[in-house]
Amino acid sequence: MILMYLIGIIAGAASTAQASVNSKIRESFRSPYIVTVLSFIISIIVMALIILVTERDLYIPLKAIASQPFWIWLGGSCGTAIIILNIVCLPKLGSARNVMIICFGQTLTGLIIDHYGMFGSHVVPMTLIRVAGAAVVLIGVALVNGVRRKPGSVEADEAQYGGTGSVVLYVILALMCGFACASQIAINGTLNMYAGSAGKATLISMIVGLITTILVVAVLTAVRGKGSIFDGGTPVRWFRGLKPWMAAGALLALTVVGGNAITAPVLGTGIATIMNLIGMMGAGLIIDATGFLGIDVKPVTAGKVIGMLLMIVGTAMISLL
Repeated sequence: MILMYLIGIIAGAASTAQASVNSKIRESFRSPYIVTVLSFIISIIVMALIILVTERDLYIPLKAIASQPFWIWLGGSCGTAIIILNIVCLPKLGSARNVMIICFGQTLTGLIIDHYGMFGSHVVPMTLIRVAGAAVVLIGVALVNGVRRKPGSVEADEAQYGGTGSVVLYVILALMCGFACASQIAINGTLNMYAGSAGKATLISMIVGLITTILVVAVLTAVRGKGSIFDGGTPVRWFRGLKPWMAAGALLALTVVGGNAITAPVLGTGIATIMNLIGMMGAGLIIDATGFLGIDVKPVTAGKVIGMLLMIVGTAMISLL
């Protein structure tokens, strides 16, 4: 069981590291969508090779999976939604606020999924202690991210977003991103049971994610033109911009999806989600402190350390009491 907790934390840490790596790759290709497509392609190739070495075949019981509800295929689509919603919300809400809202949505959704046994999860009733534990976790997330309201911030929001209604829209989208995060964990956990292994569940999720991303790019291009999928700035370097280290983004993506596929059936969606958050916040502190990949160095303060401890206490309240 301890190993499952550790895998969940590693998956969360990989998610934070992946975001940092992909942001550097984006500088070369000027498009988060191109980066996402490349990440999925590399992930599919690597995962297929891993399965061939460890399991000796790529057979996937499609008939058994197809007999399940349609949502069992949508783990990869949730991954695409997470990327797109982050792209939309981050510039509008700011990093700290965006993380807080996503974590709130992810934690609450994880508990709801467990309570009702959604997406094939085991039923774990939502007790008062579990709700209190989730609140403690979110307080810890707030401390780690240094979220606080500054004087005049309401007026600044209205000036930047064109009124509080616009802010509400991005808050709702960020909450949807949190819903997608928790749903992906639950869906891929169930997919794992029918695919025969976490590796094959991960491969299916990556293929669906690639198809979903390509469809999104096609729709955006048809509706708004090719310029809608690219950032401004320097010309795209395409394959000349590819470097061996860029494969790290895909490997980290495999760690996230595969790790969650392994832990969700054992820990439940709620606890697996909390483990992800602890890993995400811990990795964020390390990246800030070390300036990983050229990120501005930010000191590890007492408030951030206390926040991490509160997250651990909250997790204990949810899982042990």
